[in-house]
Amino acid sequence: MKIKLTVNGKEYLPQITDKEMSLLFYLRNNLKLLSIKNGCNEGSCGACTVIIDGKATPSCTKKMKDMDGKNIITLEALSTKETIHPIQYAYIKEGAVQCGFCTPGMIMSTKALLDKNNNPSEEEIKKALSRNLCRCTGYIKIIKAVQKAAEMIRQGIKEIPRKEIYNQEKNAIGKSIIRVDGLSKVTGELKYADDLYFENMLFTKVLRSEYPHAKILDIDISEALKVEGVFTVLTADDVPGRNGFGLIVPDQPVFADKKVRYIGDVIAAAYAENERIAEKAISKIKVKYEPLPIINTPQEAIKKDAILIHDNEEKSNIFTRMESGRGNVKEGFDNADIILEGDYKTQFIEHAYLEPEAAVAVFEEDGRISIYVGSQGPEDDIRQIASSLNMPSEKIHIAHMPVGGAFGGKEDITVQIIAALGALKTKRPVKFVFTRGESIKSSTKRNAQYLHYKTGIKKDGKITSVQADILAHAGAYASVEEAVILRSVSFGAGPYTIPNVNIRARAAYTNCNPTGAMRGFGNPTVTFASEMQLNRLAEKINMDPFEIRLKNILREGLPTITGERIKSSVGAKACLLAVREALKKTKIPKLAHGWKIGIGIASSYKNVGLGLGIDDSAGAYGEVVDNGNLLLKIGSIDVGQGSDTTMAQIASEVLGWPCSKIIVKSGDSDRDPLGGMTTASRQTFVTGNAVYNMAKNLKMKIFKYISKIFKIDVNDIEIKNSFFYSKSNSKKIISLNDFSKMLNENKTKLFEENRYSAPKTYFSLKEPEKGYKKGEDRLHAAYCFGAQAVIIEVEKETGKVNVLKVIAAHDVGSAINPKSIEGQIEGGIVMGLGYALSEEYKLENGGVITNNFAKLGVRRIGKTPEIESIIIKDPHIEGPFGAKGMSELPLSPVAPAVVSAIHDALGIWLNSIPAKPEKILEALKNKYN
Repeated sequence: MKIKLTVNGKEYLPQITDKEMSLLFYLRNNLKLLSIKNGCNEGSCGACTVIIDGKATPSCTKKMKDMDGKNIITLEALSTKETIHPIQYAYIKEGAVQCGFCTPGMIMSTKALLDKNNNPSEEEIKKALSRNLCRCTGYIKIIKAVQKAAEMIRQGIKEIPRKEIYNQEKNAIGKSIIRVDGLSKVTGELKYADDLYFENMLFTKVLRSEYPHAKILDIDISEALKVEGVFTVLTADDVPGRNGFGLIVPDQPVFADKKVRYIGDVIAAAYAENERIAEKAISKIKVKYEPLPIINTPQEAIKKDAILIHDNEEKSNIFTRMESGRGNVKEGFDNADIILEGDYKTQFIEHAYLEPEAAVAVFEEDGRISIYVGSQGPEDDIRQIASSLNMPSEKIHIAHMPVGGAFGGKEDITVQIIAALGALKTKRPVKFVFTRGESIKSSTKRNAQYLHYKTGIKKDGKITSVQADILAHAGAYASVEEAVILRSVSFGAGPYTIPNVNIRARAAYTNCNPTGAMRGFGNPTVTFASEMQLNRLAEKINMDPFEIRLKNILREGLPTITGERIKSSVGAKACLLAVREALKKTKIPKLAHGWKIGIGIASSYKNVGLGLGIDDSAGAYGEVVDNGNLLLKIGSIDVGQGSDTTMAQIASEVLGWPCSKIIVKSGDSDRDPLGGMTTASRQTFVTGNAVYNMAKNLKMKIFKYISKIFKIDVNDIEIKNSFFYSKSNSKKIISLNDFSKMLNENKTKLFEENRYSAPKTYFSLKEPEKGYKKGEDRLHAAYCFGAQAVIIEVEKETGKVNVLKVIAAHDVGSAINPKSIEGQIEGGIVMGLGYALSEEYKLENGGVITNNFAKLGVRRIGKTPEIESIIIKDPHIEGPFGAKGMSELPLSPVAPAVVSAIHDALGIWLNSIPAKPEKILEALKNKYN
């Protein structure tokens, strides 16, 4: 059938041969309108939103056969080469953009709203954007962006010149400048891995296991190879190197050949002319299995008669054990006036980044393989890919692509090896993109933990002893679970100084998804349990929950539970005091009949940097290039948190170079310095110091050159307003643009490179330890601290909880970009609210129950509370301009604060999350029975 439709003002007459073709597929693949993103392909995320006849609509839900006569507008229509729309400007100005993957859909929903109503209420904004998910921002700044755009439209503003968007200011530190990648994200010009198209490209689909645990008896690919359009089908026999990968232990197979251990295991991959043919080929593969008993929980895994998931020397499913502590816990409990024991449980959590895993691998003419992928750690990718392909590392090139959200989930290998292997075997470009279902089924998760805590205190509130035993799901493979539970035992008693502590943790293999890195990295689970203990104890001795924390709070020079005495930037007390003061000023609303108000608080702290004796280093390169620009190359990966902008601000401040004339390139393994994994809130501290040192040295080189050419004292030179000036007489020397021209004419390159290594750390989780220098050595380079108060309303009859307000104070060292920091706090809090109240990745006998965003319970804009972010500035003596990382911590205190607020309202203590209505009602039933 032939139809006629209008797209961005232009008529098209497509011949529809596939009645199932979606509008999303047509717009992306036929018209190459790549601002439209495929986040779920089922209408639940809103990333593919376009405007159809004036209505915001997910394009994946509409069939092309139904589009006859329709008028469609996509993000591409909103901007020109010279201008952008006020909505686009408002989004970057208000800090409503982080990873950027959801942004095109958000903007289109906003436009549809403002076209009809240019003065919407907050509730109307929430309703209009209710189908659009954002995992990064926490929605607060999106709401502000819509309000800002509405104001501009009411003022008659129709466009903003691009050249006016970025300011030219020096003194960039402490200013909320617009993100360096903001413009490309609001216009849809930024390309992610799935937006890439190469000539002669093949598409990949994989066959995953039917069973969570089984022996593989036979794999027959013969029928799959007969499918027309299939180039090849690969299995374990085709892996030239190691058939295994993993960041710490390479125990996860590229292709399972003898045994499957969870339903995400890959058995074979088909490479074909398009995805539909590849899917058909996969359906033809025949696998014979011998099902094995399924281990669903770590309790089952550690039974003496449990079947082994992995063969190992220990003949055990216990993957790893960790322990931390100091003092003598028995003596501590003997000296306690009150002892409280509690059992707690936390759940699996899906990362739910909006961009599904995607890569394109290209076999280059020189025999190298380039992999275009959005990854948190290109260096680690190269190591694992090279091992499986049996190629030298220098033959593997990670061409870094923007990352559409990660939160730890893109540390592990997913699509990279299978795409690279296909390119190696076929000598053609290969694209491999997960469906949303595949992503949920196969990706790593935040581990579920079972925690037993015993806490002793004196009547005056001083903690005498803490003992904890933790049993964690490791899932089917190692991933980074060892490092995760190591952090659990490191931070398992909170930001307090406690004389006697012992925290033990075990992680056991199960037939569930591997459990790896996720925002907070082992911290949110233990924060929930330890802070719940503290709030329960405060009630027992009738003490204010702020007061009990302040009596035990960690300060400079006092020992942590591992014995470290932190020397600088310990803002734990300041955070608590700030939250307490803000809470006093907060007006508590009057509630309707049947609703109860509740207030809960919690504190936490977390590492900045890898620590634990691991070399933690990163590089930075700067060079004066054409048009007065500074090229800044770094290895750090911006996954939406804004590290590229942070580095530009640091370089700008040191040099005096305007941020608008700094070009940031990051993460490419060929052209950029190595930067290590984006993890552990490390980039501001580690890469930031590399940029600081580089810029300082480059500045001296530049000023010496200017001094020599213009016969002026090197100490009399400064840069401001894109000119070199004489400080003594305020006269212009030369513009940055003319300076670039002069360097080119003189065939001179001015550049500098620096590699920074974080301060030496040690691996010692118990005090005393051989070789440990009390008060001198440290576990991590730095730490960030936070405290939060949550105000809720809960309906007694239904168990429904509405979060009214969150007050959050976080110690960031110094604030490089305050608006960016607020965005991280807000995003972390909303993710934490999901953790506390609604989110859970559920399996039943190894099969996925929560297979989409709705079932996972991911928070939407309609449930966004008021968030008051308080930035505590306690500069770190070793941080760039005193700054340190903080992006992960805001998630951690939310759950214990919420659950404690539920207790404050209803008088019930929940010992597990998420605190769903049915769980609250059951607790109320037990209370009154």
